[in-house]
This record gives sequence, C-alpha cells and structure tokens, in this order.
Amino acid sequence: MVSSIRNKVPLFDRFAKTLQNELFTCYVARSTLAELDKLSKSAAATSDSNDDEHSNLFAQARQFGLDECEIIEPDKIPTSPDNNDNSNNNSKRKNWAFKDFSEASTDVFNLATDGGNNSQSYFVATQDDALADALRAMPYVPLFRLGRAVLLLESPSSASRSYTGSNEREKLASAGGLMTAEERQMVKAVKKKDRKKRKDVMKEEQKKLEKRTREEFGGGFNARRKKDRRRVRIR
Repeated sequence: MVSSIRNKVPLFDRFAKTLQNELFTCYVARSTLAELDKLSKSAAATSDSNDDEHSNLFAQARQFGLDECEIIEPDKIPTSPDNNDNSNNNSKRKNWAFKDFSEASTDVFNLATDGGNNSQSYFVATQDDALADALRAMPYVPLFRLGRAVLLLESPSSASRSYTGSNEREKLASAGGLMTAEERQMVKAVKKKDRKKRKDVMKEEQKKLEKRTREEFGGGFNARRKKDRRRVRIR
C-alpha cells in the first residue's frame, strides 16, 4: 500500500483492469495496519524531513486500509500447521515459518497458504521480497507486484505448475480423481454399455456383409447348380 501511495497508483482501477472487471474485495490484516501505524509514529519521532515524508506515506497507507479494505482480525488468521502434519505443502509452510517474518508478513503468509494450497483463493499484493519468495514456493498463490508504478500480476510459479501437473496425472490415473466412488461406478457402467453397443453393431454389420456376399456369389452359384441338376434329370 505504501508503494501505491508513493507512486500515486489507483489500486482499485488497476486491480479491476487486471482481473478483467471480475468482482473482488480488498482485504488487509489488522497486524498490517498496526505495523503501518508503528512505522508512521517511528518516522514522525525523528526530525529528518525525509522521515516526515515517510511518516505521511505510512499514515496514508494505513488510512487507505481502514477506508477501502475489509479488515481481517487476528482471530480469523489461520495458525501455522500442526507439527504432526507431514504433508508436502504443510512441510514447506513449516520451513518458511522459521524465516524472520514480521507479524504482518506471517499473518499474510498463513492466510494465503491456509490448507496448503490457498483454499480461500487470495491474491497477495506485496513489495516484501522475503514474503514474496516464500509464497512463490507454495502452489496457487497469485502475486501482485508494483514495478515503476505499474501493477504486475506474476506468472504462475514453478510450485503452482508442478502441483497442477501432479494433480492432472492423478486425475488421469484415477478416472477423473475428483469423482466419488459412485460416480466412477457410473462411468464404468456407461463405458461397458457403450462397448457392448459397439460390439452388437459390429456383429450386425458382419451379418449384413455375409448376407450380401452370399447373395452376390453363393446364391448365384447355387442357382446354377440346381439348374444343371434339372438338366441332368431331363436327359
């Protein structure tokens, strides 16, 4: 938010354009607002003019969050995964938990990686390089970044591409993967019925072909034989 204020970037307009005017809601963690408030007061406590400017930027960014965003309170922030959970994605989350994140960065990370694969479908807008690197290591966390006053939506990370490829392979191996056992049984029944129908059609076509063959060749040959026998009897 601070970068957007500094560069006078109309975030809502840029988000709407990038998301092709799909409905969206901007969220901010309460810890992020607290961090901005702390930075603003810290900068204001010094006498440097540059710090005064920074203090004003932090204050404006905090006000933007208060006025324009839905605030996520601490009790709504997912906790880090249980130590007994050894799933691949949650193991990655635990590894990143040891990094020196601020409380705000930790909350954003936990929100975006809840369930191991961003179950709430958050897009994360951040200029924090450490947080961005951590989120790129997790699947399905789209990242917005500001570069020279231009809002950029990053391409899917290698973690997202790898996770998607793995899911697709599992689907192919399990007749869809996401189907229930009952749905798989229905698919098997339909396929079996289709195979039987194709087999019956092939048998019917074979019978028709044999009949035409007899009529064209066998029938004429038999008629000549009968005619020859009649001639023999006459003699």
